[in-house]
Amino acid sequence: MYTNAFIAAAALAVGASAQSYSASFTEYGSTDSWGSGNCNVATTACGYYTSPGYSAAVSQNEFGVGPGAGAGPGCGTCWKLTIETDSSGNAVSNAGNSIVVQVTNLCPADGNPLCAQSSLTSTNQYGANLNFDTCIDSGASAALFGSSGVGLGVGTATVVDCSEWSGTVVS
Repeated sequence: MYTNAFIAAAALAVGASAQSYSASFTEYGSTDSWGSGNCNVATTACGYYTSPGYSAAVSQNEFGVGPGAGAGPGCGTCWKLTIETDSSGNAVSNAGNSIVVQVTNLCPADGNPLCAQSSLTSTNQYGANLNFDTCIDSGASAALFGSSGVGLGVGTATVVDCSEWSGTVVS
């Protein structure tokens, strides 16, 4: 069975347009309010981190495996994230701001409704097919959210060729 990441990469290789999804955006890392550790470390589910380069965890429906299963097929995929609104649907001050991230971690479905979509056609409570938990420690959160004042945004995510991502993988 082919994974979503494989299909998207194959489409990019033959010049087809990439699939875009409705996405929600959150943040995690060493300065979040949940007491998370540094998210830019080699103990991510993918087993590597980025330095430099923006990274994120992606919801389990795209990552491809659950917690404790190691690197999923979503590891290493690159996505262009574009923020448009806050969680209430109001335009954010930096609407249209985009960054490219590389997936280095899993946003697990269990106990996390933002990442509990069962497929790429199902949605979370914000109408998003995917959630990207942007890594504070890689700079992704600051770059995406900017000075918008929000910590949960909604917009689009489009798979892109990793040549559009600026960074280095560290294992």
